[in-house]
Amino acid sequence: MNKRSKRNSNSSNIRERKNNLHRLYLIVSVVLGMILAVGMPFFNEPDGQYHYVISSNMVNLSNDISAYGEEGIGTGIDQQVSAYQQGNYFQKYYLTKIVEMPMHLQPRSEATENPGIKSYNFWGHLIPAVGLWIGHKIYPSIGVMITTARIFSVFINSLILFLIIKFVKKGKMIFFALALTPVTLNTFASLSYDSLSFILVAWLIALTINSLVDQRIKWWRWIEIGIGSVFLYFGAKTNFKVLLLLVPILIMMFGIPKVYEWISSFCSDFWRRRRILSLIVLGIMSLGVLVFIILLGMKHDGIYYSVYRFVINYSVNLRDYLSVSSVFYNLLGSPYPNLNYTPAWVSMIWYLAIVVVLLSEEKFVKNKLVSIVSGVIFLVGIAAVYYAYMTYTPTGSPVGNVTLVGQMQGLQGRYFTPTLFLLLFVTCHEKFKIRIKGEKSVLIFVTATAVVTNVLLVFSTLFGAFYL
Repeated sequence: MNKRSKRNSNSSNIRERKNNLHRLYLIVSVVLGMILAVGMPFFNEPDGQYHYVISSNMVNLSNDISAYGEEGIGTGIDQQVSAYQQGNYFQKYYLTKIVEMPMHLQPRSEATENPGIKSYNFWGHLIPAVGLWIGHKIYPSIGVMITTARIFSVFINSLILFLIIKFVKKGKMIFFALALTPVTLNTFASLSYDSLSFILVAWLIALTINSLVDQRIKWWRWIEIGIGSVFLYFGAKTNFKVLLLLVPILIMMFGIPKVYEWISSFCSDFWRRRRILSLIVLGIMSLGVLVFIILLGMKHDGIYYSVYRFVINYSVNLRDYLSVSSVFYNLLGSPYPNLNYTPAWVSMIWYLAIVVVLLSEEKFVKNKLVSIVSGVIFLVGIAAVYYAYMTYTPTGSPVGNVTLVGQMQGLQGRYFTPTLFLLLFVTCHEKFKIRIKGEKSVLIFVTATAVVTNVLLVFSTLFGAFYL
C-alpha cells in the first residue's frame, strides 16, 4: 500500500513539474536573454550588420553605420574591439547619435530597399524593427536602439515559446531544452530573422504533437494547422519549409482515415505476403532516388565530386580555425564560434543534453509512418542545405588551397537547429524501447547547463574582445 501511494505521489510530482515547465522556461529565458541582450557585443550574430540595417530601414530609420566605424554591411565585431580595449565603448555606441541617410545609399544591394511582404526577410525582421523604433524614441543612438530591440525581442520570443510549451501536450522538455541552447537564446536576443523561424517550426511541431496525442483533429485545429502552415511558408527560412510535409500526413491520418487505413493495411499485407516483390519495389524506388541525386550532382561538377566534397570535409579537418561554418559548434553551443571562444565541451554537453531529453520523453507516437516520415524529412532538410552550399564561396574571398581540395564554406549549424524537433517523433514511438527515467534529474541537468553555458557565452565573447 505504501509503495503504491509512493508511486502515485511520484507520478503526481512529475505531472506537476511538467505542468509548471512553461513558467520555469519563461523565468530562465527572460533572465538569461536579458544578460545576453545587454552583455553581448553588437552584431555578434551572423550577418549582424545586415539584420540591423534591414530592421532599421523597415521603420524609416535608415542610417549610416560607418559613423560607428563599420566599413560595410557585413558580419563580425572587429570594429568594436578597439572601443572595448580603449574603454570608450559606452561613449561611442550609446551616446553618439545615429547619422540618418537615404536607404538607396546603403552600400549593400539587399539593403537599399525594404524586403517584400511575402518574404521571411520581412516577417523575420518585424519584431526587431519595432524594438529599434522604440529604442529610437528613448535615445537615437545605435547602442540604445539595438539594446532596446534585443530586450524587446527576448520578451516577445520568450512569451510566445512560453505559450507553446504550455499548449503542447507531450514533449515539453525538448521545447524547453532547444529554446535555451546558446544558439537559440542568443538568436532571441538579437535582430536576426532566425528567431521567428525557430518559433514557427516549434508551433507547427506542437500542433502535430497535439494531433497525434488526441488521435483526432477538430475543425478549429485544422484552422490552426492551416494558419501555422501559411506562417511557416512565408515567415520561416526556405530550408524549414520541408516541415510542411507533415501536413499531408495529418490530412491522410485524420482527414481521410479510411483511405489511410487501407493504404497502411495494404502495405503491411503486401510486405508480409510478397516480401521478394516488396524488396524489388523498394529497389526500384531507391534506384529512382539515386538517379535523381546523380542529376542534381551533375549541376555541381558531377555526383562523384559532390560526394567527394562531403566525405573529405568530414574526414580531414580542412579548417584549422573556428568560424561561422564550424557546423558542429554552432548547431547548439556557439552562435559564432570564432567570436565566442567558447570551449568545445559546451557543444558536447548540449549534444548530450538533447539526447538525454529525447530519450526521457514519454512515448506518444502510435504510427510508424509518422516516425519514418519525420526521420526522412530531417535527413532531406540536411541534404538540401548541403546541396545548396556545395559550391558556395563568399563574395570577394580568395580561393585558397583548402577551397581547391574541396572545403565547404558558408554552411552553418543553426540552419538545422529547429529541425531537431523532428527527432522527437522517432524516439517517442511506442516501440522505441530506450527510455531514460528521472525527469527531475533531467530538468535540473538541462536548466543548469543552460545557465552555465549562456553566462559562459557572454564571458568568453567579451574576454575575446578585450584580450584576444
